[in-house]
Amino acid sequence: LYRTTMDWLFVLGVVISVVLCVLTFISIYIIHGRRKYSHIPGPPIDNFFLGNFHLFNKYMKEGMFFSAMTLDLCKKYGPVFKMSFMQATFVFTSDPQAVRELQITGNHPKSYITLEGIIYLFRERFFGKSLVSEIDQKVWVWRRQLMNPCFQKSYLRGLESALNTEIDLLITRLAGLADGKTKVSMLDEFNHLTLDIIGKIAFGMEMNNVVNRTEKSEFTKAIQLCFRGISENVTDPFFTFKISNWSFIKDVRKALRFLRVFSKQCFEERKAAIERGDYTPDDILNHIVKMKLENPELDDEVIVDDIIVFFVAGQETTACLLSFTMICLWQNKDVLKRLRTEVYDAVGMKSYLSIEDVNKMKYLDMVIKESLRLYPPGPNTFREPKHDIEILGYKIPAGTPIAMSTYVSSRLEQYFPDPLKFFPDRFSPDAENKITSYTYYPFTLGPRTCIGKSFAEIEAKIILAKIIQRFNFEMDPGQSFDIEESTTLKPKGGAVCTLTLCDSFEG
Repeated sequence: LYRTTMDWLFVLGVVISVVLCVLTFISIYIIHGRRKYSHIPGPPIDNFFLGNFHLFNKYMKEGMFFSAMTLDLCKKYGPVFKMSFMQATFVFTSDPQAVRELQITGNHPKSYITLEGIIYLFRERFFGKSLVSEIDQKVWVWRRQLMNPCFQKSYLRGLESALNTEIDLLITRLAGLADGKTKVSMLDEFNHLTLDIIGKIAFGMEMNNVVNRTEKSEFTKAIQLCFRGISENVTDPFFTFKISNWSFIKDVRKALRFLRVFSKQCFEERKAAIERGDYTPDDILNHIVKMKLENPELDDEVIVDDIIVFFVAGQETTACLLSFTMICLWQNKDVLKRLRTEVYDAVGMKSYLSIEDVNKMKYLDMVIKESLRLYPPGPNTFREPKHDIEILGYKIPAGTPIAMSTYVSSRLEQYFPDPLKFFPDRFSPDAENKITSYTYYPFTLGPRTCIGKSFAEIEAKIILAKIIQRFNFEMDPGQSFDIEESTTLKPKGGAVCTLTLCDSFEG
């Protein structure tokens, strides 16, 4: 018995020694890592091992979201500050020249640590090595050059007819609900529409989300589930370890596998059709397949990554932009009246709107830009400097994840006077030239500007012009005007309103 007791005590001693050695090593690693940033201002550390996680959690419990927290800390600590999360330290900056260096002139790569949660989500491949998440700059440049023809304005002009057809399906549906009583979630309506548009225009698929409302399609449900998974994973670093979440994680992983199988099937079927010499539509998928045939070294899984990203990014961001814009127009009746006058003067009640039609609507362009200033769907971007850099006198070590937020800079008084006011005239030709450079970047800046920028702008303008042309709307009294951050920024509550037909609408 004595020997057995001594053996157990010896084992216990070894275990304790190992644990203490591991904790010592981790502590030294954390101390060494944080020491490199001791000269940079920022909130005090809440917990040695967790860093500022408690502060982050406090903001979340108070109903704030990541971008709002960043804005608040920027006002407290200045245009350069740091936050630590466990072993990692992040630097945040709103300095325009730093934004220029990081996004444009310096050719610095995206930050891998900030992309981990979308490259693989709950150990299932999601964005993978898509154009959004590719870290290797040389590989990214090559692939971006291959994809650029899909998004040239000359190519987009050929999409007008399909755009109008899909949008008119929503207009018809909304006309049937325009009794001044029926509550309509415009965020849901726009989500269905934009998914149908990207499916039809990019991949030649009839998704029919607008028309078929008996039940959400598997694809729609899978995308929404994945977005929720990203949000939960980002806001709670211990999410995957909680047993109560395992059922949800299982559902998300199943949804991710479904998206990948579905996207791969689309690619394989189109590839087979092209190889047989069948007729295929001149869409983005066609270009992707031909790109693969001409460049066999392209990895099929990376192509599937891009297809998934086009679906996901092409749907959510535009729907959020349009929903916020409708709320802003309802809150600012003078802006709505002026916009409606411009639409009527430009096209009357013309049902088919061309790119040239909406490009003539200069105030519409200003309204969209001002909405993107206040409510950018993708508010943050991260870079890792390839070498040590200096921001406003603070040395930032190479490899540091540096966050920049168009949401933050667009709400700072020094860059945008009366920043919370919805004032589209900020973007009139004369006024826009006076905006401080590198403070407004809803599609990011430089070579990694969103490849779908032109398409998203055209799509949003035609949809909004048709809505304004045909409908009056009143926000529901219970509609919240708060912001929800779930990967993208979206209106909490879904922009619920009632609709009536404009007097001049003739069906």
